[in-house]
Amino acid sequence: MQNIPTKGQKLRELKRKLRELEEVKLKEALARYGEAFQDSSSPGESAAWELADEEVSVLRAMVAEIKVEIKNLERPLPKSK
Repeated sequence: MQNIPTKGQKLRELKRKLRELEEVKLKEALARYGEAFQDSSSPGESAAWELADEEVSVLRAMVAEIKVEIKNLERPLPKSK
């Protein structure tokens, strides 16, 4: 019975982290991406755009990974006999 609270705590923590990533960090990164893209017409600014693009990609990968973890905790794979 000790695993149930731990699983619940883990789910709450993952969902909190997911909300923070999606609602705060990803939105901020997308805003920086948009600004860098607008400024990328000059050669020196393309590095800022590439960095913002990489940041958005990393955050999206983190979001996807957390969603998989949440799904696996909510619906664990059946144990083989």
